Amino acid sequence: MSYRTLIFKTLAVLLLIAASTLALAAPTPFIAHYRLDISGWPDATITHRLSRLGNDSHPGDVWESAMSASLKVASGEERGRFQLDADRVQALDYTSAYSLVGIGDEYHLDRSQLQSLPDRQTALFELSQKATAARCASPQVSPCELDYQNHRGKTETLYYRVTEHGDTTTPAGTFPGVTVDTWDPEKRERHLYFTFHRDIPGLLLKMRYVREDEERSHLTLTDLTLSKPDETANERP
Repeated sequence: MSYRTLIFKTLAVLLLIAASTLALAAPTPFIAHYRLDISGWPDATITHRLSRLGNDSHPGDVWESAMSASLKVASGEERGRFQLDADRVQALDYTSAYSLVGIGDEYHLDRSQLQSLPDRQTALFELSQKATAARCASPQVSPCELDYQNHRGKTETLYYRVTEHGDTTTPAGTFPGVTVDTWDPEKRERHLYFTFHRDIPGLLLKMRYVREDEERSHLTLTDLTLSKPDETANERP
């Protein structure tokens, strides 16, 4: 696997999926730091920032979810902007970039391209927001199905199921969590298990990537800073 592929897989491991029904929790701005351990590769540092944009350039309830990954010789980042309207989340803009020893590339999806399907950052937020009340929380119920766009604008399909509710302990503290098992219907031996904070949409607590019943990577929240929405409303251009 090349470092370029690794960077996008590292980010894709974090960024996915949309989902279900019922009342939605209100967003809370945060800055979260993670340690990502990948079998056979140097550990990566992940930073995730959710912030509210409230200036003249972004009227209405507009938010930005931005993630960055850093390895010894490579780095990658992606950012998604979306608008909240009652129980609807509409993707507005998406950018991503990577760099390997000074060589890299950039990707962009604009509002017109995001009308029908969300980008990975917006989808990650929406899944975490709705996971607590998702209908696919029992083996007796068919898994939920989701379409989203990857960094190139290609449609990806995943199945997912909510598997657990309970307190989750991390180096940053113990939080109420909800765990979602996700998989590609054409690659049933590969599973990504996301554990989200039940009350703070978009906040990931843990992640595990399992292939053929063997854990290949895992991510852990190491530090968390929360702020009030009005403290970040005008801080970004």
